[in-house]
Amino acid sequence: MLKTGQAIAALRRNADMTQEQLASALFVSRDLVSKWETGKSPPNYQMILKMAKLFSVGVEALFDRDRVLTEELSPCLPPGLTVGAEELKEALNGFLSSLSLRDRAVFVRRYYFFEEPCAIGAAYGISDGYVRTVLMRTRKKLKKYLKGAFL
Repeated sequence: MLKTGQAIAALRRNADMTQEQLASALFVSRDLVSKWETGKSPPNYQMILKMAKLFSVGVEALFDRDRVLTEELSPCLPPGLTVGAEELKEALNGFLSSLSLRDRAVFVRRYYFFEEPCAIGAAYGISDGYVRTVLMRTRKKLKKYLKGAFL
């Protein structure tokens, strides 16, 4: 599967659009579209949803959630352990059920919907610094949980 940036570029070209036209349709700068396409800056999940709608494709045409999830959370895996996306998803479901409702929601919004900490904080009335702290603590708990689950 193409990486997100390559997929955006291919869909844009197939739609006979310039980067400027895509940027205008999404209300972002052409420079940002260029960064997405070159992989210098990934689009957030809301932008991926907008592009999927604009190009009349499913989200999976732009975004391989399993690959991104595995990459995002690979630092939480115990050293030397490699697991597939399905095994990781199963373990994550068990882990998530152990978290408080708010911590679970913060974790899911960050690592499933790829929202920025400032957006998550705004949704819950907490600072983005506190969101980062919650995420750091949750990743540590996840690492410990995965070590017990897989070792």
